[in-house]
Amino acid sequence: MTEIRPPENREWINFAKGAAIILVVVYHSSLFLNDVDLAGSTTRLRVVLSYFPMPMFFFIAGLTSRRMLTWSFRDLWRRRLLILVYLYLLWSLLQVLFYLVVPYLRLTDTTPTDLLTIALLPVWPTSSNWFIWALAIFTLLAWLLREVPVRVQIGVAGLLAVLATTPNMLDFDNVGWDRVAANFFFFVVAVYFPHTAYRLAARVRVWHAAALVVAYFGLAVLLVPLHLSRVPGLVLIESVVAVAMGVALATLLVRVKWLNFMNVLGQFSLQIYLVHLFLVASALALVAPIAELPWLESAANVLPFALAAIVLVLSVYLSKFLHRFPFLWVSPFRKRQTPIVSRRVRLQGDPL
Repeated sequence: MTEIRPPENREWINFAKGAAIILVVVYHSSLFLNDVDLAGSTTRLRVVLSYFPMPMFFFIAGLTSRRMLTWSFRDLWRRRLLILVYLYLLWSLLQVLFYLVVPYLRLTDTTPTDLLTIALLPVWPTSSNWFIWALAIFTLLAWLLREVPVRVQIGVAGLLAVLATTPNMLDFDNVGWDRVAANFFFFVVAVYFPHTAYRLAARVRVWHAAALVVAYFGLAVLLVPLHLSRVPGLVLIESVVAVAMGVALATLLVRVKWLNFMNVLGQFSLQIYLVHLFLVASALALVAPIAELPWLESAANVLPFALAAIVLVLSVYLSKFLHRFPFLWVSPFRKRQTPIVSRRVRLQGDPL
Protein backbone atom coordinates (compact mmCIF):
# COMPACT_ATOMS: atom_id res chain seq x y z
CA MET A 1 0.00 0.00 0.00
CA THR A 2 1.15 3.52 -0.77
CA GLU A 3 1.86 5.56 2.36
CA ILE A 4 -0.50 8.51 2.68
CA ARG A 5 1.30 11.62 3.92
CA PRO A 6 -0.45 14.10 6.17
CA PRO A 7 -1.50 17.28 4.33
CA GLU A 8 1.14 19.97 3.86
CA ASN A 9 0.51 23.72 3.91
CA ARG A 10 2.67 25.93 1.69
CA GLU A 11 0.25 28.80 1.18
CA TRP A 12 1.88 30.82 3.95
CA ILE A 13 5.28 31.22 2.27
CA ASN A 14 4.65 34.38 0.24
CA PHE A 15 2.78 35.98 3.14
CA ALA A 16 5.69 35.30 5.50
CA LYS A 17 8.15 36.67 2.95
CA GLY A 18 5.99 39.76 2.61
CA ALA A 19 6.06 40.34 6.36
CA ALA A 20 9.81 39.78 6.44
CA ILE A 21 10.58 42.21 3.60
CA ILE A 22 8.40 44.88 5.24
CA LEU A 23 10.46 44.58 8.41
CA VAL A 24 13.72 44.68 6.42
CA VAL A 25 12.67 47.96 4.79
CA VAL A 26 11.51 49.41 8.12
CA TYR A 27 14.81 48.34 9.68
CA HIS A 28 16.91 50.04 7.00
CA SER A 29 14.72 53.15 6.99
CA SER A 30 15.29 53.54 10.71
CA LEU A 31 19.00 52.71 10.37
CA PHE A 32 19.63 55.34 7.70
CA LEU A 33 17.49 58.04 9.28
CA ASN A 34 19.26 57.49 12.58
CA ASP A 35 22.44 58.86 11.00
CA VAL A 36 20.73 62.24 10.72
CA ASP A 37 18.97 61.87 14.11
CA LEU A 38 15.56 61.36 12.56
CA ALA A 39 14.84 57.80 13.70
CA GLY A 40 13.27 58.80 17.01
CA SER A 41 12.64 55.95 19.41
CA THR A 42 12.65 53.33 16.63
CA THR A 43 16.27 52.45 17.36
CA ARG A 44 15.22 49.97 20.05
CA LEU A 45 12.42 48.69 17.88
CA ARG A 46 15.02 48.08 15.20
CA VAL A 47 16.75 45.62 17.52
CA VAL A 48 13.49 43.74 18.10
CA LEU A 49 12.81 43.64 14.36
CA SER A 50 16.21 42.10 13.66
CA TYR A 51 15.26 38.76 15.24
CA PHE A 52 12.74 37.80 12.56
CA PRO A 53 13.32 38.75 8.89
CA MET A 54 16.63 37.15 7.96
CA PRO A 55 16.11 33.90 9.93
CA MET A 56 12.74 33.63 8.16
CA PHE A 57 14.21 34.27 4.73
CA PHE A 58 16.97 31.70 5.24
CA PHE A 59 14.48 29.20 6.64
CA ILE A 60 12.25 29.59 3.58
CA ALA A 61 15.32 29.33 1.34
CA GLY A 62 16.23 26.04 2.95
CA LEU A 63 12.74 24.60 2.43
CA THR A 64 13.28 24.56 -1.33
CA SER A 65 16.90 23.38 -1.28
CA ARG A 66 16.74 19.69 -0.35
CA ARG A 67 16.92 18.43 -3.93
CA MET A 68 20.21 20.22 -4.59
CA LEU A 69 21.96 17.69 -2.32
CA THR A 70 21.56 15.10 -5.10
CA TRP A 71 23.12 17.27 -7.82
CA SER A 72 26.65 17.16 -9.14
CA PHE A 73 28.79 20.22 -8.48
CA ARG A 74 28.41 21.19 -12.12
CA ASP A 75 24.63 21.20 -11.76
CA LEU A 76 24.87 23.03 -8.43
CA TRP A 77 26.93 25.77 -10.05
CA ARG A 78 24.77 26.02 -13.15
CA ARG A 79 21.38 25.84 -11.43
CA ARG A 80 22.00 27.65 -8.15
CA LEU A 81 25.41 29.18 -7.41
CA LEU A 82 25.94 31.02 -10.70
CA ILE A 83 22.83 33.16 -10.38
CA LEU A 84 23.59 34.00 -6.74
CA VAL A 85 27.20 34.98 -7.47
CA TYR A 86 26.09 36.97 -10.51
CA LEU A 87 23.35 38.84 -8.64
CA TYR A 88 25.64 39.64 -5.72
CA LEU A 89 28.48 41.00 -7.86
CA LEU A 90 26.21 42.86 -10.28
CA TRP A 91 24.11 44.62 -7.63
CA SER A 92 27.16 45.38 -5.51
CA LEU A 93 28.73 47.06 -8.55
CA LEU A 94 25.50 48.96 -9.21
CA GLN A 95 25.59 50.16 -5.62
CA VAL A 96 29.15 51.42 -6.06
CA LEU A 97 28.13 53.32 -9.20
CA PHE A 98 25.09 54.68 -7.39
CA TYR A 99 27.21 56.14 -4.58
CA LEU A 100 29.47 57.84 -7.11
CA VAL A 101 26.43 59.99 -7.90
CA VAL A 102 24.44 60.06 -4.65
CA PRO A 103 26.34 61.12 -1.50
CA TYR A 104 27.04 58.32 0.96
CA LEU A 105 25.86 59.77 4.28
CA ARG A 106 26.06 56.72 6.52
CA LEU A 107 28.29 57.08 9.60
CA THR A 108 30.47 54.03 8.90
CA ASP A 109 34.21 53.36 8.89
CA THR A 110 34.28 52.58 5.17
CA THR A 111 32.34 53.73 2.14
CA PRO A 112 31.12 51.61 -0.79
CA THR A 113 33.39 53.49 -3.20
CA ASP A 114 36.65 52.72 -1.38
CA LEU A 115 38.90 50.73 -3.73
CA LEU A 116 39.85 48.22 -1.02
CA THR A 117 36.17 47.71 -0.11
CA ILE A 118 35.34 47.03 -3.76
CA ALA A 119 38.26 44.62 -4.19
CA LEU A 120 37.24 42.61 -1.11
CA LEU A 121 33.54 42.36 -1.96
CA PRO A 122 33.75 38.69 -3.07
CA VAL A 123 35.04 37.61 0.35
CA TRP A 124 34.19 40.52 2.66
CA PRO A 125 30.66 41.80 2.00
CA THR A 126 29.92 45.24 3.40
CA SER A 127 26.63 46.14 1.71
CA SER A 128 23.04 45.06 2.20
CA ASN A 129 23.59 42.54 -0.59
CA TRP A 130 25.26 40.28 1.97
CA PHE A 131 22.09 38.15 1.96
CA ILE A 132 22.69 36.97 -1.61
CA TRP A 133 26.34 36.30 -0.75
CA ALA A 134 25.37 34.37 2.39
CA LEU A 135 22.81 32.32 0.49
CA ALA A 136 25.55 31.25 -1.92
CA ILE A 137 27.77 30.29 1.04
CA PHE A 138 24.93 28.32 2.65
CA THR A 139 24.16 26.53 -0.60
CA LEU A 140 27.77 25.48 -1.07
CA LEU A 141 28.17 24.48 2.59
CA ALA A 142 25.04 22.35 2.59
CA TRP A 143 26.20 20.57 -0.56
CA LEU A 144 29.73 19.97 0.75
CA LEU A 145 28.42 18.67 4.10
CA ARG A 146 25.70 16.45 2.64
CA GLU A 147 27.46 13.26 3.81
CA VAL A 148 27.86 14.54 7.39
CA PRO A 149 25.17 13.24 9.81
CA VAL A 150 22.26 15.67 10.05
CA ARG A 151 22.44 15.83 13.85
CA VAL A 152 26.08 16.87 13.66
CA GLN A 153 25.32 19.58 11.09
CA ILE A 154 22.44 21.03 13.08
CA GLY A 155 24.38 20.79 16.35
CA VAL A 156 27.42 22.60 14.99
CA ALA A 157 25.26 25.19 13.21
CA GLY A 158 23.34 25.77 16.44
CA LEU A 159 26.53 26.20 18.46
CA LEU A 160 27.88 28.60 15.86
CA ALA A 161 24.64 30.59 16.04
CA VAL A 162 24.85 30.78 19.84
CA LEU A 163 28.41 32.08 19.67
CA ALA A 164 27.62 34.57 16.90
CA THR A 165 24.54 36.00 18.62
CA THR A 166 26.09 36.32 22.07
CA PRO A 167 28.07 39.57 22.53
CA ASN A 168 31.85 39.23 22.82
CA MET A 169 31.90 35.55 21.85
CA LEU A 170 32.27 35.39 18.07
CA ASP A 171 32.52 38.64 16.13
CA PHE A 172 34.01 38.82 12.63
CA ASP A 173 33.42 42.58 12.47
CA ASN A 174 31.77 42.01 9.11
CA VAL A 175 28.04 41.94 8.45
CA GLY A 176 28.25 39.05 6.00
CA TRP A 177 30.33 36.66 8.06
CA ASP A 178 28.53 37.55 11.29
CA ARG A 179 25.15 36.82 9.69
CA VAL A 180 26.44 33.61 8.10
CA ALA A 181 27.43 32.32 11.51
CA ALA A 182 24.13 33.41 13.05
CA ASN A 183 21.76 32.09 10.37
CA PHE A 184 23.15 28.89 8.86
CA PHE A 185 21.21 27.00 11.54
CA PHE A 186 17.85 28.05 10.06
CA PHE A 187 18.89 27.14 6.53
CA VAL A 188 20.20 23.68 7.36
CA VAL A 189 17.21 22.76 9.56
CA ALA A 190 14.86 23.66 6.72
CA VAL A 191 16.95 21.76 4.15
CA TYR A 192 16.51 18.48 6.03
CA PHE A 193 13.02 18.91 7.45
CA PRO A 194 10.91 20.71 4.82
CA HIS A 195 7.97 18.31 4.95
CA THR A 196 7.89 18.49 8.75
CA ALA A 197 7.67 22.28 8.53
CA TYR A 198 4.85 22.13 5.98
CA ARG A 199 2.88 19.57 8.01
CA LEU A 200 3.26 21.54 11.22
CA ALA A 201 2.06 24.65 9.40
CA ALA A 202 -1.04 22.73 8.32
CA ARG A 203 -1.86 22.03 11.98
CA VAL A 204 -1.56 25.60 13.25
CA ARG A 205 -4.43 26.90 15.36
CA VAL A 206 -5.12 30.38 16.72
CA TRP A 207 -3.91 29.48 20.20
CA HIS A 208 -0.57 28.34 18.78
CA ALA A 209 -0.02 31.74 17.15
CA ALA A 210 -1.16 33.59 20.30
CA ALA A 211 1.24 31.61 22.49
CA LEU A 212 4.14 32.26 20.12
CA VAL A 213 3.37 36.00 20.00
CA VAL A 214 3.41 36.14 23.80
CA ALA A 215 6.65 34.16 23.91
CA TYR A 216 8.27 36.38 21.27
CA PHE A 217 7.48 39.66 22.99
CA GLY A 218 8.28 38.21 26.41
CA LEU A 219 11.76 37.26 25.20
CA ALA A 220 12.09 40.64 23.49
CA VAL A 221 11.55 42.33 26.86
CA LEU A 222 14.35 40.23 28.34
CA LEU A 223 16.68 40.96 25.45
CA VAL A 224 16.12 44.68 24.87
CA PRO A 225 14.92 46.58 27.96
CA LEU A 226 16.56 44.15 30.40
CA HIS A 227 19.74 43.75 28.29
CA LEU A 228 19.97 39.96 28.69
CA SER A 229 21.36 39.34 25.21
CA ARG A 230 24.59 38.28 26.92
CA VAL A 231 22.88 35.10 28.07
CA PRO A 232 24.22 32.47 25.60
CA GLY A 233 21.55 31.12 23.31
CA LEU A 234 18.79 33.57 24.24
CA VAL A 235 18.95 35.48 20.94
CA LEU A 236 18.91 32.20 19.02
CA ILE A 237 15.85 31.04 20.97
CA GLU A 238 14.15 34.34 20.20
CA SER A 239 14.85 33.95 16.49
CA VAL A 240 13.54 30.36 16.53
CA VAL A 241 10.37 31.58 18.23
CA ALA A 242 10.18 34.43 15.69
CA VAL A 243 10.29 32.03 12.75
CA ALA A 244 7.66 29.77 14.33
CA MET A 245 5.51 32.82 15.08
CA GLY A 246 5.90 34.09 11.53
CA VAL A 247 4.84 30.75 10.06
CA ALA A 248 1.87 30.47 12.43
CA LEU A 249 0.61 34.00 11.79
CA ALA A 250 1.13 33.72 8.04
CA THR A 251 -0.80 30.45 8.00
CA LEU A 252 -3.76 32.08 9.71
CA LEU A 253 -3.69 35.45 7.96
CA VAL A 254 -2.93 34.40 4.38
CA ARG A 255 -6.64 33.90 3.68
CA VAL A 256 -7.60 37.42 4.84
CA LYS A 257 -8.47 39.16 1.57
CA TRP A 258 -7.53 42.71 2.58
CA LEU A 259 -4.06 41.46 3.48
CA ASN A 260 -3.44 40.10 -0.01
CA PHE A 261 -0.85 42.84 -0.55
CA MET A 262 1.41 40.84 1.76
CA ASN A 263 1.45 38.01 -0.78
CA VAL A 264 2.29 40.49 -3.53
CA LEU A 265 5.20 41.86 -1.51
CA GLY A 266 6.32 38.29 -0.87
CA GLN A 267 6.30 37.50 -4.58
CA PHE A 268 8.50 40.56 -5.21
CA SER A 269 10.67 40.14 -2.10
CA LEU A 270 13.91 39.50 -4.01
CA GLN A 271 13.41 42.53 -6.21
CA ILE A 272 12.42 44.73 -3.26
CA TYR A 273 15.45 43.52 -1.34
CA LEU A 274 17.79 44.47 -4.17
CA VAL A 275 16.34 47.90 -5.06
CA HIS A 276 14.98 49.31 -1.80
CA LEU A 277 18.25 50.67 -0.41
CA PHE A 278 18.78 52.81 -3.50
CA LEU A 279 15.50 54.50 -2.63
CA VAL A 280 16.24 54.75 1.10
CA ALA A 281 19.69 56.24 0.43
CA SER A 282 18.19 58.71 -2.05
CA ALA A 283 15.64 59.78 0.54
CA LEU A 284 18.41 60.25 3.11
CA ALA A 285 20.34 62.47 0.68
CA LEU A 286 17.22 64.63 0.20
CA VAL A 287 16.39 64.84 3.91
CA ALA A 288 19.90 65.38 5.29
CA PRO A 289 20.19 69.11 4.38
CA ILE A 290 16.92 69.89 6.18
CA ALA A 291 17.23 67.37 9.01
CA GLU A 292 17.29 70.06 11.69
CA LEU A 293 13.91 71.49 10.78
CA PRO A 294 11.72 71.38 13.93
CA TRP A 295 8.77 69.70 12.25
CA LEU A 296 10.99 66.88 10.98
CA GLU A 297 12.53 66.35 14.40
CA SER A 298 9.10 66.24 16.02
CA ALA A 299 7.99 63.61 13.48
CA ALA A 300 11.06 61.42 13.98
CA ASN A 301 9.09 58.58 15.57
CA VAL A 302 6.93 58.11 12.49
CA LEU A 303 9.39 59.02 9.73
CA PRO A 304 10.95 55.53 9.45
CA PHE A 305 7.51 53.97 8.99
CA ALA A 306 6.42 56.60 6.49
CA LEU A 307 9.64 56.22 4.52
CA ALA A 308 9.34 52.43 4.59
CA ALA A 309 5.78 52.54 3.25
CA ILE A 310 6.79 54.85 0.39
CA VAL A 311 9.87 52.78 -0.42
CA LEU A 312 7.90 49.51 -0.48
CA VAL A 313 5.40 50.87 -2.98
CA LEU A 314 8.07 52.46 -5.16
CA SER A 315 10.19 49.30 -5.00
CA VAL A 316 7.37 47.20 -6.44
CA TYR A 317 6.76 49.64 -9.29
CA LEU A 318 10.47 50.07 -9.94
CA SER A 319 10.92 46.29 -10.00
CA LYS A 320 8.12 45.93 -12.55
CA PHE A 321 9.77 48.60 -14.71
CA LEU A 322 13.18 46.91 -14.45
CA HIS A 323 11.76 43.59 -15.60
CA ARG A 324 12.36 44.81 -19.15
CA PHE A 325 16.10 44.41 -18.43
CA PRO A 326 16.51 40.65 -17.85
CA PHE A 327 20.25 40.90 -17.20
CA LEU A 328 19.46 42.56 -13.87
CA TRP A 329 17.82 39.36 -12.62
CA VAL A 330 19.10 36.43 -14.66
CA SER A 331 22.72 35.64 -15.45
CA PRO A 332 23.47 36.08 -19.17
CA PHE A 333 26.13 33.36 -18.75
CA ARG A 334 23.53 30.64 -18.36
CA LYS A 335 22.97 28.40 -21.34
CA ARG A 336 19.26 28.35 -20.67
CA GLN A 337 17.75 31.59 -19.45
CA THR A 338 14.35 31.83 -17.81
CA PRO A 339 12.84 35.33 -17.88
CA ILE A 340 12.13 36.64 -14.40
CA VAL A 341 8.99 38.29 -15.73
CA SER A 342 7.26 34.96 -16.16
CA ARG A 343 8.80 33.11 -13.25
CA ARG A 344 8.95 35.96 -10.70
CA VAL A 345 12.26 35.02 -9.09
CA ARG A 346 11.64 34.55 -5.42
CA LEU A 347 13.77 35.17 -2.35
CA GLN A 348 14.08 31.46 -1.66
CA GLY A 349 16.70 28.81 -1.98
CA ASP A 350 15.71 28.16 -5.60
CA PRO A 351 15.53 31.56 -7.32
CA LEU A 352 15.85 30.04 -10.79
